[in-house]
Amino acid sequence: MKFLSQAWADAFKDALNANAAYREAGAAWQGEILLLVTPDPAAPKGEGIFLDLAAGSCRDAQYVPEAAERPCEFVYQGRREDWARLLRRELDPVQALFNGTFRIKGNLAKAMRFTRAAKELVETVAQVPAEI
Repeated sequence: MKFLSQAWADAFKDALNANAAYREAGAAWQGEILLLVTPDPAAPKGEGIFLDLAAGSCRDAQYVPEAAERPCEFVYQGRREDWARLLRRELDPVQALFNGTFRIKGNLAKAMRFTRAAKELVETVAQVPAEI
């Protein structure tokens, strides 16, 4: 299944909602996040997966073909090749933030209160089979 597609977004939503560790870690969280592949020749406006998260569950997941036009509270972004490495579990999602491979945009004070939930969310990304 193609990583950046509605089918993958639906599978990710199901996987996240089945993740008990995420449900516990994100119980007090409410917000939106965009998993963004930064603009490149294949997607000049970027593309990604939009998530509506609340109380430890994913209420909605949508493929966004032109991500630059989708405002969002948080954006977790990286290059296409780095997403491929994350999906193959060659990158730790938190370490990738610290070394600059991935970046997060949004209210960092809020994000820091939910680092465990964020880690579970991104680790769940790597559990959903994907072609990138």
